[in-house]
Parts: sequence; C-alpha cells; structure tokens
Amino acid sequence: MEGLFTLSDNNKKFYKLLISLCIPIIIQQLISTSVNIIDTVMISSLGETSVASIGVANQYFFLFNMALSGIVGGSGVFISQFYGKNDRINIKKTTSFTTLLSVGLSSIFVLLATLFPTNIINIFSKDPEVIKLCKEYFSIIVFCYPLIAISTVFSMGSRSVRNPKLGMICSSIALVVNIILNYCLIFGNLGLPALGVKGAALATVLAQALATAFSLFFILSHRSIVKFERKYFIPNLKVSTSIISVGFSAFARNGASSLFALITNATLRSYGGTVSLTAFGTVNRIISFFFLPIMGINQGLQPIASYNYGAKQPDRIKQVVKLALIYTTIIGAIGSIVGILFPSTVINLFTKDKSLISEATFVLRLQLLFFWTIGLQMVASTFYQSLGKPIPSLFLSILRQFIILIPLILILPRYTSLGLNGVWYSFPISDFTAFVISALILWRAWHHLNKKSDDN
Repeated sequence: MEGLFTLSDNNKKFYKLLISLCIPIIIQQLISTSVNIIDTVMISSLGETSVASIGVANQYFFLFNMALSGIVGGSGVFISQFYGKNDRINIKKTTSFTTLLSVGLSSIFVLLATLFPTNIINIFSKDPEVIKLCKEYFSIIVFCYPLIAISTVFSMGSRSVRNPKLGMICSSIALVVNIILNYCLIFGNLGLPALGVKGAALATVLAQALATAFSLFFILSHRSIVKFERKYFIPNLKVSTSIISVGFSAFARNGASSLFALITNATLRSYGGTVSLTAFGTVNRIISFFFLPIMGINQGLQPIASYNYGAKQPDRIKQVVKLALIYTTIIGAIGSIVGILFPSTVINLFTKDKSLISEATFVLRLQLLFFWTIGLQMVASTFYQSLGKPIPSLFLSILRQFIILIPLILILPRYTSLGLNGVWYSFPISDFTAFVISALILWRAWHHLNKKSDDN
C-alpha cells in the first residue's frame, strides 16, 4: 500500500492519467446537470404547468438515455480493450456498429413519440394543460435524440482511448448555446419570437446539433483514434449481443435507480407526506456533491482497466483499482464525517423551515453514515465491467438498490413498528450489507489477478 503513495515515475504517470481522465468527466457531468437546472429556472417564469410539461418529457428522455447507456457503456469497454491491443481496425468496427445501434435506438424513440405522443404523455400525467404543453415541447425535443446518440457514442469512444475532453467540450458548447437561445426563443429577445416551451425545445435541439457537429468534425479529423466507416455499418447479432451484455449493467443500474425513486417516493408519500418527500429531495441534492467525484473516478477507471486488460497487464489493473478504491473511499469518508458531525449546518444552507430541518438532518445523518462504503461498491462493479464480465458486473450494479434497499423499504415500514423510520433505516443497512458482499466478490477477483500476475 505504501508503494502507491511513493512518487516514482511510474506512480506519477498513473496519477496524471487518472486525473486527466476524471477531471473532464466530472466537469462534463456538472455541465450536464447545469443545463437541466438552467432550463428549469428559465422555464419556471412561464408557470408551474410549463415546468411540469418539461418534467414529463424528461421522463421519456430518461428511458431513452437509460437504454443508450447500455449500448454505449458496453462498446466503451471493448474499444478500451482493443486500444490496449493496438487494434485500430476493431476500434473502427466497434465505433461504426455502435453508432448504427445508437441511431437505430433513437429512431425508435422518435417514431414512437411522433406517432403516439398523447399515449406516452398519459403514462406520466393526466393533467389536460400539462398534456397540451408537453405535446408542443415533445414534437420538437425528440429530434435531438439522434444527435445525442451520435455525440454520446463519439464522446464515450474518445474517453475509451484516454481522451475525455471531447465530451467536456461538447457539453460546454451545448450549455452556452442553450442559454443564449433559451433567452432569445423562450422570451422573444433580440428580435426573435417568444415561443415559450417550444422555444426551449428548439433551443435544445439547435444547441445539441452544434455540439454534435463539433464531435463529428473531431472524429473525422486526423487527431482522433476513434473512427467510423460506412463499410462497417453492418448488423451483426454476435457483436450487438456482446456490446449490450457488457453494457447491460449500466442500463440495469439506471433502471434500479428509477424503480427505487418511484417506490421510495410512493412510500414516503404514504408514511410521511410532503415534509418527508422534501427532506428526501434535499438530502439527495447534498449527497450528489459527494457522489459526483466518486462517479467521475469510476468512469476514469474503466478505460484504464480495460486498456490494461487488453494489453495483458494485470499488475497495472491492480494498481489503478487500488488508487480508485483509496480515493473514492476518502471522498466517501469525508461525506460520512460531514453527515455525522455537521448535518444541521449543511441542511440550513438549503432551507429555513424548522420541521424540514429537523427531519432532513436525521435523514442526512443516516444516509451518510456508511457513505464511505459506496466507493468500493462502485469500483467493484466497474472493475468487472472493464474486464468484459457482464454477470458479476450486473449483480454488483443492482445489489444495493434493487436486491437489498427496495425490499427493505417495502418491508420495514409496513411489517415492523418503525413506520416512516423504517424507510430511513433501510439506507445504512443496505449500504453496509452491499459493502460486505461487494468486498468479498472483489477479493476473489483480486486473487485471480494475482495468479495472472504470477503467470506473467
């Protein structure tokens, strides 16, 4: 362990590589989050119905993004492995076929939204005014889905060959252009018509088109290792199955998160009401500040581990996994310390309501109690995904939320005397249980890597 912190040339190289991958990823995620926040703030001046209509459309986008993450996540693993083998032909084949799959997926979502908009919106809302505005927004916004699919494939491909800056730059372009066009098209400034929610949709499509054009320009340039060619746009069941099976853990993780949010909100509504729902939302926003860098480190880990797996360098895999475990655990431990020692201080930054402060303080303390364990759980799942092992990666991806947390939230409030507290106690129980199981599974994989190192 001490060797990890010795500033040898080899360790310096690893630190520099990990940081160069993680920082742009974290910035990209912050920018993406900012786009949604800014859209909501600017639309809020049009009234609650407008905000609700965009919220409904975003639910449909979340389903699309969840499916897209399964395809792109799997291809990223293979591109990194081919990069480790210096196999440029298979990088082209994977990029080309993933582009075909992703555009095909987005086309299905666009077709469904175009043919059956009312049916889709009715799944999420029955309010006539919301449905009316959402159809206007929906009729435009779905056309950015293929653009998002293309830019996501190119960004993930570039990240997989250790160039994460493309995604960060594309997100920055989309953010700046979206803010300017929102100002013009929502409110009718600078001589342009005031289009309301339609203007917000049009602004997003135009901003995404510009970002996608930049990503396409980069991919076609001589600077990009990631390329695509029309001759590789050939449907292949074996390749698509491999990509989707490896990327399915990302899809399942997002699906479990969606189901978790649905069940938790419904349970809190039944047992706690508005204050509990608001406390839960406030705490989640606070936790996201700690969660974001952990997620960035994990996304930086994947291409490095996959590259070294392809290059048959198990010692390098072990080293980067150790670094990821150390730094994600440190960040998690900081979160736990803040949650245990200063919960009310943090909550006071977000609200002055005394009843909300009281409940949110209790919730934050419980949710961050074992937050230091989250890093290992995520690293373990990413580790298996990086090696192209879909089954253990899938299991670890859904372990905490789907296998442990959701059943506890359904059981403890209903079948024990805990009531609402049963929901809150479910979080530390699931965190620690998932940590123990993940650690045991990772320990077995570690011994397997040790054998490979000895063989080499």
